[in-house]
Amino acid sequence: MKLKYLHDKDSWLLGENIPDCDIFFFQLAASTFVDDRSYAFIRKYKKFLGVYKKFNLKFYVGEKDSFDIAEDVVKALVEKEWFGKDLDNNIITWSQKLIDFSASVDSMPLEKYSNNKLWQLYKNHDDIHTKLYTYGWLPVAVDLYHSNFTNRLKAYLKTVCSNAEEVEEAFVIFTSPTKKTIISQEREDFLKVYLQHTKELKQYKKVPRVNALSTALHSSLDDHAKKWGHLGYIYAGNHGVFGASYYLKEMVDLRRSNINAKKILQDDAKYITKTRQKKQALCKKLGINKTYKRLFDNAADFAISKLFRRHAQLFMLHRLHRSLLAEIARRLTLTRYEVQFMLKDEVKEALLAGRVNKRAIRERRKRCVYYAEAGKEVIFIGAQAKKIAKQAVISVADDISEIKGQTAQPGRAIGIVKRIFRAKDVKKMNQGDILVSIATDPDVVPAMKKAAAIVTDQGGITAHAAIVSRELGIPCVIGTKIATRVLKDGDRVEVDATRGIIKKL
Repeated sequence: MKLKYLHDKDSWLLGENIPDCDIFFFQLAASTFVDDRSYAFIRKYKKFLGVYKKFNLKFYVGEKDSFDIAEDVVKALVEKEWFGKDLDNNIITWSQKLIDFSASVDSMPLEKYSNNKLWQLYKNHDDIHTKLYTYGWLPVAVDLYHSNFTNRLKAYLKTVCSNAEEVEEAFVIFTSPTKKTIISQEREDFLKVYLQHTKELKQYKKVPRVNALSTALHSSLDDHAKKWGHLGYIYAGNHGVFGASYYLKEMVDLRRSNINAKKILQDDAKYITKTRQKKQALCKKLGINKTYKRLFDNAADFAISKLFRRHAQLFMLHRLHRSLLAEIARRLTLTRYEVQFMLKDEVKEALLAGRVNKRAIRERRKRCVYYAEAGKEVIFIGAQAKKIAKQAVISVADDISEIKGQTAQPGRAIGIVKRIFRAKDVKKMNQGDILVSIATDPDVVPAMKKAAAIVTDQGGITAHAAIVSRELGIPCVIGTKIATRVLKDGDRVEVDATRGIIKKL
């Protein structure tokens, strides 16, 4: 297979490092970016590269390629008044379609279906999810790699603000959501359950077994877990959903902390109103023009729809892993994880023609490289995979004592670093620690609540860390690119989130 862009002159840029991912999830996204689009005026990516070491994924894009695409999106947002709202509406619409489809498949008697029927369901999911990604990735692409949208908005703010600090504060206010996010909805439900059962929770000095609880509390926890537990189920499905026992522990910990849950709920209820009032007042004070008022509204809306998309995808993964992919694995005498390392066309061939290279698939689970460009996708293993992966590696100096990133939420804090990547790491987080992560996800929100400050490698307006840190009022710096490679557990650091600087002490 001739690959046009794999070794071209456009150097690889690290897009994201995802600790728990597989081919099933990433291939769908990557192939979408090079092959599909919903707007003719947004170009497609020339190339996409995913480097796997077991379930750890680092994906790369062309540096110039990713910049040019981001500029396409910025230009469209500026020049086409309808574009931002249309994009946002489609993300919500197709996310809901993904939820509905996944829920329906989860209730089907799949064991009774033919291989052809299973393939049609697999393809139907791919079609819906592909369409979602043609919309859902654009608000990420416009800012993740080069901060194109952020830079455009801040450049405008510099013309109306008196100093750099005012620019950062205005940027945070204008890009903050004025509607409830999925994260805030879950927190509201959680706190209502907690307050409803505070009297019973008071009696527990340590976390009891769930079956020792009253019927009422047990039922409330089960209901909450059924509604929100998938937020703990990340990508490859290596960690289970949040269950009743998980939420019970969170409630007992909250009770021990003496934090006023009722006040948190009241403050959360006021947050949106206060944010909206701050925006209106600042908009009037600075004389924000019509175009940039719309652009700031677009940025705030993207933060909400990004989290809704993530919610839909985690819901889908939990349902399809345990239903459709599990049944396909049974038919092919593979493990579910092995099916998750198959390409779409390989699943089709295995189900319809009975052809599957089990040895190659098992090799992929150890180490492989996935590559996609228009009309082509290939997985490399062995020496060839190592060679390609080595070409994409970006080294970091050993003597770095100061890191810079983007302000997500202003403020300052000093504390001890705790590197938190997944829910299993949350137990090492103490109140007042500095949370350092590649990028936060819903499964680490309990650790974020304890943080004196949050620092991430990845960034962008729609970054989960940026959205949640603003809702929690915790200083946050995003987009450092190297924080997790420079900072280690136990390091004492100062985080000046207003200036976007982290210093080792």
